[in-house]
Amino acid sequence: MPDEVICPQHGRQGIGLVCTHIAHAVDSGKQVGFFWGDDTDTARPDAWCYGCEQALLAVPKGQPTDKWFLSCDYKIFCATCWDRAKWVLYEQRRTGSDG
Repeated sequence: MPDEVICPQHGRQGIGLVCTHIAHAVDSGKQVGFFWGDDTDTARPDAWCYGCEQALLAVPKGQPTDKWFLSCDYKIFCATCWDRAKWVLYEQRRTGSDG
């Protein structure tokens, strides 16, 4: 997987992965939730929606999460697009601000 992408809007950027549900909701503003991990191998951590969070919580402790990861159908976002997704789906809702 590349460490950088060339985003049509933001140019060369580091990457972050978002689940398919976030990728589709960020433009519509549909509130699907926004959770993220603590991984640091990319410019932004992996992020997933409420539905994917519930699926992750259903994985028994100590069991691999490979199937869960694949089911999230992650999409590559540039770091700035990832930040926008977090703003639209998490920060804006939490603060009640239009940004």
